[in-house]
Amino acid sequence: QFPHLKFIQKITGKPRYPRNPNRSERSNHNRQNRQGHSEYLSIKTSKIKNDWTNDYFERQTQNLAQLDEEIVPIFLKINPDLLKNIEFDLQGFEIEIISEEDDGFIVGASLDGLLTLEEKINGFITEIHGTGKIADLWEIIDGNREEWKPNHILSEELHAKWNNIQDDESYEVEVSIAFDKPLGKEPDPTKQGGEARLQRFRKKQVERDELFMQREIHFEEFISHYGEITSGLVDLEDSFACEVEISGKGLKDLVFNYPFVFEVSEIENIAGVEGGYGEKQDSELEVLNPKKNAPVVGVIDSGIMESHKYIAPSIKSANSKSYINGDNSTADHVKGGGHGTKVAGAILYPSGITNLSSPYQLPCFIRNLRILNDRNTLVNRFPAELMQTIIEQNDDCIIYNLSINSKVPYRKKHMSSWAATIDSLIHEKNVLFIISTGNIYKEDIRHYLVNGKIYPDYIHYPYCRLANPAQSCFALSVGSINHAQFEDDNWKSLGIEGDISAFSRIGEGIWGEIKPDVVEFGGGLIVSKNGDSLITKNQHTSTELLRSTLHGGNAFSKDSVGTSFATPKVSHMVAQLQNLYPDENVNLLRALVVQGARLPGGHFHNPTTKSIQYFGYGLPSIERVTKNTERRITFYNTGKICTDDSHIYSLAIPNELRNQADEHDILIEVTLAFTAKIRRTRQKTKSYLSTWLDWASSKFDESLEAFSNRSLIIDNDKNADHEEEDPDEVIKWKIRERNNWGDVKGISRNNSSVQKDWTIIKSFQLPKEICFAVRSHKGWGKNKEEVSYALVVSIEILNANIPIYESIRIENEIEIPIRV
Repeated sequence: QFPHLKFIQKITGKPRYPRNPNRSERSNHNRQNRQGHSEYLSIKTSKIKNDWTNDYFERQTQNLAQLDEEIVPIFLKINPDLLKNIEFDLQGFEIEIISEEDDGFIVGASLDGLLTLEEKINGFITEIHGTGKIADLWEIIDGNREEWKPNHILSEELHAKWNNIQDDESYEVEVSIAFDKPLGKEPDPTKQGGEARLQRFRKKQVERDELFMQREIHFEEFISHYGEITSGLVDLEDSFACEVEISGKGLKDLVFNYPFVFEVSEIENIAGVEGGYGEKQDSELEVLNPKKNAPVVGVIDSGIMESHKYIAPSIKSANSKSYINGDNSTADHVKGGGHGTKVAGAILYPSGITNLSSPYQLPCFIRNLRILNDRNTLVNRFPAELMQTIIEQNDDCIIYNLSINSKVPYRKKHMSSWAATIDSLIHEKNVLFIISTGNIYKEDIRHYLVNGKIYPDYIHYPYCRLANPAQSCFALSVGSINHAQFEDDNWKSLGIEGDISAFSRIGEGIWGEIKPDVVEFGGGLIVSKNGDSLITKNQHTSTELLRSTLHGGNAFSKDSVGTSFATPKVSHMVAQLQNLYPDENVNLLRALVVQGARLPGGHFHNPTTKSIQYFGYGLPSIERVTKNTERRITFYNTGKICTDDSHIYSLAIPNELRNQADEHDILIEVTLAFTAKIRRTRQKTKSYLSTWLDWASSKFDESLEAFSNRSLIIDNDKNADHEEEDPDEVIKWKIRERNNWGDVKGISRNNSSVQKDWTIIKSFQLPKEICFAVRSHKGWGKNKEEVSYALVVSIEILNANIPIYESIRIENEIEIPIRV
């Protein structure tokens, strides 16, 4: 009853974009002072060239790895406005961009010994064709590579230890190597001359693949001079990454002199959370097998107690796998009731089992994918490579629960190899990862409290931000909130019901993305009242979870807390959605989970920056995620959109709902979710993605025709002027497209790949129709390939028992789907 309804796309066209900004004053000055600017750049270039040549010949006597004399590391500052053009490159200078930095700085590599750059600089004086970009080349930094390269390549943790690196010691690090060789748009063979152009394109494609292989081989040879590669190479669109064991001497040479390296970091410790031993409980619940065609949820964790009476019917043991080198067991050996067992149980029984009615049919199958050892840690496996292997070997599984994180916060500059690999797999393989945000450890919380940092203020310290890989652009990242509060003579909860759990790491995500996406009940912590600020949990603040009894204890109990156990509750919802929409792209699953989320308490009506950092889009309910009521209706559509296209949708509002005599509160919610190809060497969401989408809405009382004329290019008039927006005409969404437009300051919904917004208006303000445009923007991709998206719109009447579902459905002439 009251299912989500599919609505129809009305119009397709080309979106209208703002006019380009004026040229930079500094670049204009360089054009007016060609002689001086060229001389300045020439001096810098000559010094870098001479220094590199001297260093190259000197390294022959120092038993260092072989490098190519013609490939010179270079550090530039360009006009930052150029980076707004996502397709920007320096190929015309024979410079490969290795890493895009802040404020227009570029770590690059000249591929011809700076020869082309010198020619362009000299030609700029006499305005030779093809040299105009020199005006936007503001600076060439000629400083010591041993100074600037570590600052831009090393992770914060490794940089802090850099001066203590010893030549004769061995170090384990993760290394990322750039390969910035994008192909142009693939020719259309049906057009005149298209076959010939396609053949040339295919030839370039083969050449690119050969160059990529050559770079991998050269890197392997370089590392073998000082150590060894200890993992496979994980290839992404513009880079590859791996783990290596290398001498300190080799590590320094890699960072100072290897031209294509853009990130070096320590290998992170990855683990689940500790367990506990709760009070004995029992239940006589009868458990029924999942339906034959029920979804499968992969639990990437510490293994599962597959014989557990409440889990066994969901397991097909023949499909269980261990990815631990030398250990084929798929059991959950973690003491304290296990970890993977608790996660699997929370997927099957998101509210516990005590209050369930018997019999209970399991909602899905569980795929046991063990990667953590008996100490609940990941050892001897490169996580990015491991994700690829798991997806390749479980191609019948779409949903993956990953309640595992690094013990430290994510790195803010580049998307990590682990998170980027997850993003690539989600887009390419149509799978979905649901990932915990990670936990702040109890000893760290106590340290903050003892030193005067009160709850929840300490959560804003940099150490408490999301843990890798929760910053993944396309995964659903899940934080935790308290489900209860507790106080007695000796202990008191940190936070009340609905507050952020004291251990839950927070957003924002990388580059201003809205993370976590949602939150769920993962338990809470209590603090002692005796002044010692001791931190623990009890059965009142812990959620009910199943337990492994391998080391004794009960089959279920209230003894554990963590984002690890909030996450599978969202995986449960995703499984329910996959059961409802088995043939849809995972973007619909993402969008409906977020659409069904709501900020707790007063945060819903008056959201702040902290609201979004703590809760993302809020707490989803299975009812809102999967269905509606008489007072709420949800429309959705899924599709594919090409770069520089726009899809317009509209919904008609019945007259009786718009009665001027009524002042009912009407909630309108909109969510857009999409994925695209990614590249790691760039920063910011719009540079990370090959194509990026956003959505826009009509104004109050703006017709479909008027909205289309304002939003689309009509008769090739790309820059038609429009009247200034009247603030009273604009629908006041809470977040908005820019970080200073909505009620939530400092956050833009457009930085994320799941973009939700909401508004509450009076019923008499409702327009006759409300329109939405999904707009596709050019990223770094040159093929103009289609990307998948899902758009979801809900209308709900608040605080009034007035049915609206049927009247809105009939007004839009949509039939209720019949499920067979």
